[in-house]
Amino acid sequence: MHPLASNSDSLGLYLHVPFCKVACPYCDFYKVEMRTRSSRTRLDFPDQIVEEARLLTAAMPELSARSLDTIFLGGGTPSTLVPAAVGRMIHTLGGAFGGLSAEAEITLEANPENLTGSRCRQWRDAAINRLSIGIQSFHAKDLELLGRRHEPATIDAALAEVKRAGFGNFSLDLMFALPGQTLALWLENVDRALAWNPTHLSFYGLTYHEDTAFDRWRREGAIAPVEEELQAEMYAAAGDRLVAAGFEHYEISNFARPGHRARHNSRYWTHRDVIGLGPGAHSNLENQRWRNPDDLEAWAGAIAQQNLPRTGLEQLTAEANLREELFTRLRQSEGLDRTASPVLHAHLERWISAQHSAADAWFTRTSEHIAFTRAGWLLSDAVLDAVIQSADGLRP
Repeated sequence: MHPLASNSDSLGLYLHVPFCKVACPYCDFYKVEMRTRSSRTRLDFPDQIVEEARLLTAAMPELSARSLDTIFLGGGTPSTLVPAAVGRMIHTLGGAFGGLSAEAEITLEANPENLTGSRCRQWRDAAINRLSIGIQSFHAKDLELLGRRHEPATIDAALAEVKRAGFGNFSLDLMFALPGQTLALWLENVDRALAWNPTHLSFYGLTYHEDTAFDRWRREGAIAPVEEELQAEMYAAAGDRLVAAGFEHYEISNFARPGHRARHNSRYWTHRDVIGLGPGAHSNLENQRWRNPDDLEAWAGAIAQQNLPRTGLEQLTAEANLREELFTRLRQSEGLDRTASPVLHAHLERWISAQHSAADAWFTRTSEHIAFTRAGWLLSDAVLDAVIQSADGLRP
């Protein structure tokens, strides 16, 4: 049994698991290829996570009384870990903090090739109650381009095992605007995902992150980005299809069946506390921010020396908090409410008015509420950057 606690003043826990069999050429998250490390490194990892948690609660004892409402194992490829070791880790982490809340959401990011029947059952036994599965595409050509190790048949077999193991709560990740992808092929991916009846679906436009292989190939002309007009059409058409299927479009890239929004990710978007453990993990605690080094050996070495591996500790100012709130609220379907955020609501009203009619297609507005339209969400990075840049001197 896992120690239980109330949901009051709870925490979210993010565990960054950096191990990958092969690094995907588009990914800019911190990761290490398993062939470059001994198997012992991966086997020791859960115990090192627990030790980091103990060091943190010793340094900040107030955390030891706060229950864990969400735990998210991201990466990297967390599904490469040993399920039984993960189960023991989750149990011990509950004891290091104030216990697991009775309805804690415990999510594992997983690749289809790791979701065999026996592994799915083992993950259930390890207290995982939600899966976030990196499908990306149901087409072999796309998967090869993305450097994914699974094939379309592997996806279908894995999802069948997920359902057979009793996972009633699982999310699928898809990518659009892939080089050579047409609207028809993209919507076929959406339809094939819907056929498995997931509770949650996320889709992301391909981003050419600096210093990735995809960015280099783009600069060399080996691959060509999809035209912006087609990207917009893909985004809108998929959104319409998911909403018609009964999903809520509750955040720019996220859709959920009613009652199945990603609770852990929602913590970030609603400014609730999240502690990050593992190399490359970030923590947000009240007005404090810090991160762990993007270096597995440096992270593990600090823990071995009984030192917290965190770096970059900063205290957010009131102005920085407002900018962050503006960014995260507008990423969500609820948008900005005048009563809850009067300063931000007034600032955004002034900014929109200064654009004259140019911003009319980007926002839906009443005297009490402002939110992005789907067209606005598509341009949200540029629009939010402009709004935030205009927010100098913003005070609560």
